[in-house]
Amino acid sequence: MKTLETQSGHSNLPTDDGSVIGIRDDLDLIKNYLTPAFMKKYTVFSCLEDFLQSAGFTVATQQDFELVPVTAMDDWVQQNSKFLNWSEMVSAAGDFYFDTQMKAIKFKSI
Repeated sequence: MKTLETQSGHSNLPTDDGSVIGIRDDLDLIKNYLTPAFMKKYTVFSCLEDFLQSAGFTVATQQDFELVPVTAMDDWVQQNSKFLNWSEMVSAAGDFYFDTQMKAIKFKSI
């Protein structure tokens, strides 16, 4: 059975409908990472909101986001991006965000 780890380190088991209450991803944080630049580069969508709406997900609140079935999100990501699942997409978005921030301050690696 697929479980997701929360920010506090606890696992949450999927409910009968496949959604996960307490999904580890915080919607506000996700919105910061999945920027329009990231979405345009890695999907055919111009922003996260369009990506979610096109999948039929209504995500206006954190609770809405937590109720999105993990398998449905993974399927949508696989069909509409270069990523295999939601976790991979969010991880890549974090890397993209970090790289973008470093370039913005003209950070050069040693």
